[in-house]
Amino acid sequence: VTSLSHKVYLDVSRSHVVFIAGTRGSGKSYTMGVIAEGVNDLPDEVKSNLSIIMLDTMGIYWTMRYANKKDTQLISDWGLEAKPLDVKIFTPIGFFKKYKEQGIPTDYPFSIQPSEVTASEWLTIFDISQTDPVGVLIERVVGELTESKALFGMNDILDAIDSDERSEKTVRDAAENRFLLAQQWGLFSKQGTRIEDLVLPGQVTVLDVSCYTTLPGGEAVRALVIGLIAEKLFLQRMVARKNEEFKDIE
Repeated sequence: VTSLSHKVYLDVSRSHVVFIAGTRGSGKSYTMGVIAEGVNDLPDEVKSNLSIIMLDTMGIYWTMRYANKKDTQLISDWGLEAKPLDVKIFTPIGFFKKYKEQGIPTDYPFSIQPSEVTASEWLTIFDISQTDPVGVLIERVVGELTESKALFGMNDILDAIDSDERSEKTVRDAAENRFLLAQQWGLFSKQGTRIEDLVLPGQVTVLDVSCYTTLPGGEAVRALVIGLIAEKLFLQRMVARKNEEFKDIE
């Protein structure tokens, strides 16, 4: 109790990398929720410069939307108040309707443009070698589509595989089956979700990818989502930083 009574301050005036480690059940996820709640409680003039995305692989952060009534007495003992957070919950587009029907909290569908996934990423997801005939076909098809089209969907990939004349039918069928399986993940659409919809001033966004926990190969799918979101955020931040430095020089 003596240790826990000390206030802990987190500098939010500049970017940091924070590593939270601990054994199972020691409170790693809870700590991340506390940080999000702390940012949410900041004054508007500070909070408006920050945005939080919680990549939820376990399906637990939707509970932040509700006040913690279970620990009312404990919260009161620490001089705190149980209150809900205004979180925005995104669910993969293929699961969005199902979640709504089952009463599982969600606000918006989330999807990825197939054209944002590189050939090497497809091979990693499907666990196929570059030298495998199916891997060679996928690399060729995705590479050609990337060169010829700025934006393409799953049907474009399937059509390109079907019309490929350099590979045998068994190879085309094997590649086609992989992408038909990927369509069942309910993750891809030609439009995709803009990063600007996830990152809004003062908003706590929960991207719930826990639906892939029990899916065969779901670990690779979750890694793909997290990797693409992280990459988009990094690129946007690089552009923003250049603009900030240019203004400072002016």
